Amino acid sequence: MKGAEATLEKTSFIGIPSVEKFRVEKEYREPELDCAIRGGRTRREARLLARAKEAGVLCPAVFCVGKFSITMKFLEGKMLYREMRGRKITEGEIADAARILAKLHSKDVCHGDYTPANLMLAKDGMAVIDFGLGSVSPDAEDKATDIVMMKKSLATFSEVQLEQSSSGPLVQRHKSVERGRSTKMKKALGKDGEQFLSAYAKAGGKAKVVRMVSEIEKRARYMERE
Repeated sequence: MKGAEATLEKTSFIGIPSVEKFRVEKEYREPELDCAIRGGRTRREARLLARAKEAGVLCPAVFCVGKFSITMKFLEGKMLYREMRGRKITEGEIADAARILAKLHSKDVCHGDYTPANLMLAKDGMAVIDFGLGSVSPDAEDKATDIVMMKKSLATFSEVQLEQSSSGPLVQRHKSVERGRSTKMKKALGKDGEQFLSAYAKAGGKAKVVRMVSEIEKRARYMERE
């Protein structure tokens, strides 16, 4: 499997089913800079996975770290976003996702791409994967950005499901339609996100992080009006 930054290849580590994530060379970058960036991101992701384990979060265990690669345990399960293509996310899944993020933030781990695309329904519970865009930060705004990203993703899935259940033409995604939506529809699309935010707070998320979510969303609305 090939992504924008890395390739994933199923392998084995001392007989244990594993995955090797290898960060690929970027030809547009100067070679020395490219090596520094790929090596730094590889080491950072390995450290983030270790911190996530310390926080009690289900995620791939790191077996080996190379110059540009990480070999980690293969997790078997269903990706949450694929499940959500055929059904709504459950309240329990929202609560699980919120608890995971609160635990990560308790160790100052900011995921950087916290959406259903990086959550897995595994045998032992919900797991989080792909810390490639993550960082270690105590900053409330960095943590709140993880929440905002999840809220937006949940709203997008709700919108798609609303369109699929409608007998009329699909809603076009552009600003004029966004402005024309009723307050009731906006609340319906944001319901899952608000449940996620509430569950995050109940799971031990800091109050200043929760307040910062509102600040970020206010800024976004201001930019849209501009």
